[in-house]
Amino acid sequence: MSRMNAALSHPWRVTREEAAAIQARLAGQVVLRPLPAEGPGSPRFAAGVDVAYAKDGSHAWASAVVLDRRFRLVAAGVAGGEPDGPYAPGYLAFREGRLTLEVLLRLEVEPHLVFFDGHGVVHERGLGLASHLGVLLGLPTIGVPKTPFHAIDHCPGPGRGDHYVLTKEWGAQGASVRLKRGVKPVYVSPGNLVDLSSALALALVWSSGRHRVPEPLALAHTRSVEARNNGR
Repeated sequence: MSRMNAALSHPWRVTREEAAAIQARLAGQVVLRPLPAEGPGSPRFAAGVDVAYAKDGSHAWASAVVLDRRFRLVAAGVAGGEPDGPYAPGYLAFREGRLTLEVLLRLEVEPHLVFFDGHGVVHERGLGLASHLGVLLGLPTIGVPKTPFHAIDHCPGPGRGDHYVLTKEWGAQGASVRLKRGVKPVYVSPGNLVDLSSALALALVWSSGRHRVPEPLALAHTRSVEARNNGR
């Protein structure tokens, strides 16, 4: 697929202060705009990326898959290596961003949309993992983690597609949405080149209702765990 924006590149193994400064700088590059979920201009191929870790956290496997609109696999890749830092809330990109970027750049088919198991603009500096990688790659991205960035006091209805919009104190918006009836919701937020209403519609279109998350993300998770278990 296409290369990342070299002018925005940065080191990954940095101090917390340096990481926060990088996030603040790149947050200014985020663009939120409508992206059709269906019809002309809608994504034909969507990718999902997930990362599995060794039990002691010393090694990680980033898996990326690209599916077409019928949820058929058209491209896939795995990148393994040492995480760039320990887990810290608000700094996930500086733990697994480099490996995630590496596996996405290896894909033979360029996706028109990427789903991440990490937040988008609903982040204290406006740059969660989905926004961070979306800016570096110049691609539409959506964050679909299973846990909210902060505690919430309201859940959506029980049906598929039921959602509840969350507005953080700094103005960023995301939503708690149920993509599979009867299971816990996920937390959708725009990453880059997608607005909230588009992110919700796209999450539903790229979900079959069989999994808690969109199909590209579900398959990426399965493959990252397989790569870890196989020691690839």
